[in-house]
Amino acid sequence: KQWYQRRVRDNKLDELPDDIGCLQMLRTLKLEDNKLGVLPKPIGNLGKLEALHLSGNPLMDWPTQIHRCTNLKHLDLSRCRISEVPDSINCLKKLDYLCLSNNRIHTIPEGLCELKLVEIDLNQNEIAVIPSAFTKNTSLRVLRLDYNSITCAGIPNEILSDTTISTLSLEGNPLDVRKFHEMDGYDKYNERYAATKRKCD
Repeated sequence: KQWYQRRVRDNKLDELPDDIGCLQMLRTLKLEDNKLGVLPKPIGNLGKLEALHLSGNPLMDWPTQIHRCTNLKHLDLSRCRISEVPDSINCLKKLDYLCLSNNRIHTIPEGLCELKLVEIDLNQNEIAVIPSAFTKNTSLRVLRLDYNSITCAGIPNEILSDTTISTLSLEGNPLDVRKFHEMDGYDKYNERYAATKRKCD
């Protein structure tokens, strides 16, 4: 039998069998809130996988095995104790949504900025600087960075003036809001934000 979607949530699962790689037709894999510390190498054989949900597993290290899942569009690694994202994430060329909230990430790698992501959720990490390399992504609309360590000094002007970001969420950062609103490029960002809001209303 071919499976297109599998969900094993909150089941105290601490390992996946190697034969997970045999589910060649699998499109969605949901494994939230288990006890997975590592992923087996054969998970990279899931060539048709488009959505992978691993939120709430104690991975700690980035699971590089998933870089072979080149059809991934949706990846959720929130609440996984991850401290570092490798540049090699840029292998996931089709990724359009990435959730890494509630981890221990200090730095956003350039490889992530190069992807054509539409939405990135990095809420509740330890990030102090938004890289100017996000100007390379002409698809990015939503960048969530609530509850990090970002000040105005960590926001390059070009993030406001030269990107397609229309929702830059910065609640809970040690940010001087008045200075933020006075930054070069803020008016351009605000125009994009207002235009998006009008479409939603």
